[in-house]
Amino acid sequence: MSLGKILGKRALSILAAVGVCVLAQMVLTQSVDGFLLRLFFLGGLYVTLAVSLNLINGITGQFSIGHAGFYMVGAYAAGLSSNYFFPRQSLDMPAYLLVSVLIGSVAAAIAGLIVGLPSLRLKGDYLAVVTLGFGEIIRIITLNQEAWGGSYGYNLNHKHQSLALVFLLAIVCIAVCRNLLKSAHGLAFLAVREDEVAAQAMGINLTKTKVVAFVVGATFAGAAGALFAHDSGFINPDLFKMELSFLILTMVVLGGTGSITGSVLAAATLFLIPELLRIAKFEVSQGVLLGVLVAVGVMVYTIRLVERTFHGEKTQKSLLLLGAVVMPYVVMFGVGKLLETYTILGDKFYKANDLRWVILAIVLLVVMLIRPSGLFGHHEFSWDWLRSKMNRRAVEA
Repeated sequence: MSLGKILGKRALSILAAVGVCVLAQMVLTQSVDGFLLRLFFLGGLYVTLAVSLNLINGITGQFSIGHAGFYMVGAYAAGLSSNYFFPRQSLDMPAYLLVSVLIGSVAAAIAGLIVGLPSLRLKGDYLAVVTLGFGEIIRIITLNQEAWGGSYGYNLNHKHQSLALVFLLAIVCIAVCRNLLKSAHGLAFLAVREDEVAAQAMGINLTKTKVVAFVVGATFAGAAGALFAHDSGFINPDLFKMELSFLILTMVVLGGTGSITGSVLAAATLFLIPELLRIAKFEVSQGVLLGVLVAVGVMVYTIRLVERTFHGEKTQKSLLLLGAVVMPYVVMFGVGKLLETYTILGDKFYKANDLRWVILAIVLLVVMLIRPSGLFGHHEFSWDWLRSKMNRRAVEA
């Protein structure tokens, strides 16, 4: 294929992506309420954050838990620059938002470079401690800067929400990481992940490869922070605590380190579970809650036992796994009702909003015990992968 055709194909792909994002924004703003719009907005940001961290942790094999720091740098850089520059130039807000995103991404990239150059000679737990310390240092410095709002927070004078830009940023982040993996340049990142000593023996510059991954991941995190700041109109250091870094890291691990598809799916799932439970109306008694917790343990143990010991037909194995999922809950729900009726455990009820983090923790435990490598492992979803799975099942049948 000639260079002209390749460039033309890429240009059409970019135009199609922009068109789809703009169309999605038009449809969503006219058909859903403000709460759901907010969920779509934050969901797109979490996809970008998870995929960009996956480039560092999953594809390159590093252990960074300071991604919230880069997210914060992008948010504050965009907010401060917006309040200073926006009244002094002629662009309106939708157009200036692109400039603000660029400022936030460049600031985060510089922060990634500053952190990366001295610290990425480390690896494993040592690198994790350094990146975690970076995130907390940035947050504490901001807490003590009165010009940036200090502990109260910082108000942006010009709010603007753009679902199209959020979706486009997520698509660009996914495309960059995917194209990196599919190109010859991506082999260096994978080699560093698999064996640093062997990669260095083959002539790969370890520090350069790690720093590039760190800077690219930080760039996308900073761009996401800029969009978040302009949507909220108010940013506070407490929004970027280390818990946020752990949540993003959990998304990467749950989806499968090295799997872009897994990061996208895990980001959407882990973000939606607590947010949807926030508005759910059901209540659960202590007895039923205890029964469900016991059922989770029985289910996980039974599934792992079937996976290890049963070697019969696929149909029989599927039925056994289905029974392992359904039966513990049926039995333990009945046990929970008995405890609710005849013991003091039934005196207290919990609302769904009070249990959202408990339910999220249960989901994480179940998935990681059943699938230690994550939902997708190192694999990616593609139509060729799906066809190969279907063909394999047809042959086995």
